[in-house]
Amino acid sequence: MTRIKICGNTNSEDAILAKESGANFLGLIFTESKRKVSIEQAKVIIAAIPNYNSFVGVFANQPKELVEKIVTQLNLNWVQFHGDETSRYCDYFTHKKINVIKTFRVQDVMSLKRLEEYDIAAFLFDTFSRHELGGTGQTFDWSVIEKRPYIHGKLFLAGGLTVQNVAEAIRRVHPYAVDVASGIEQSPGKKDPKLLKEFIQSVKESG
Repeated sequence: MTRIKICGNTNSEDAILAKESGANFLGLIFTESKRKVSIEQAKVIIAAIPNYNSFVGVFANQPKELVEKIVTQLNLNWVQFHGDETSRYCDYFTHKKINVIKTFRVQDVMSLKRLEEYDIAAFLFDTFSRHELGGTGQTFDWSVIEKRPYIHGKLFLAGGLTVQNVAEAIRRVHPYAVDVASGIEQSPGKKDPKLLKEFIQSVKESG
C-alpha cells in the first residue's frame, strides 16, 4: 500500500482530518514558505494528535543547531531537508536516530546524480523551480525516475499531485509514498476537506 504524506499543515483541524482519513505522515514546514509554522503553532498541532509519531519537520538550508533545537522541542522522529544539504549534513541527524528524508528537485536525469552519496531513510522527488523550493503545484517528467526501481522502495513522490493524477503517478512510478500540499488546498496552508479525503481515497484504491 502506498503511504500518504500530507504536507504544509498549519492548523490542528486539517491535521486531525488528514490523520483520521488515513494519512501516514503529516508535514510541518519550518523554513520560508507560504505554509510556514512557528514552534508554538506546531506544538498546538502535535498536541491535538497524541501518540502520533509521524510528524515530519521540513527545513531548508538552516543551521544544524536550529534544526536540532526544533526537533528536540517537538520530539520529532522525522525531518525533511528541502535545500542543498550535503550527505554529511544529513548524516549528523541519521546518527542521532532521526529519520531523514532528502529532497531532490527534478529538472532532468542530472538532478539525480548525487543520490548514491546519501545514506538516509528516504528520498523525496519534487519539481524543480527557480523561484520556489516546493509547493509549486507542477509535476515533473516522471520518466526520469520510472526506470530506477532501486530507489522506489524509499521514494516519496511530490510535485503537482492531485486527485486527478495521483493514481497514474502510483501506477507509473510505484513510490513508497506520495506527498501533497497545494493539490488539496483551498488556499496556501488551508486544506480543502473534500479534496483531502478524495486524494487519500484515490491513493488507497490505487494500492
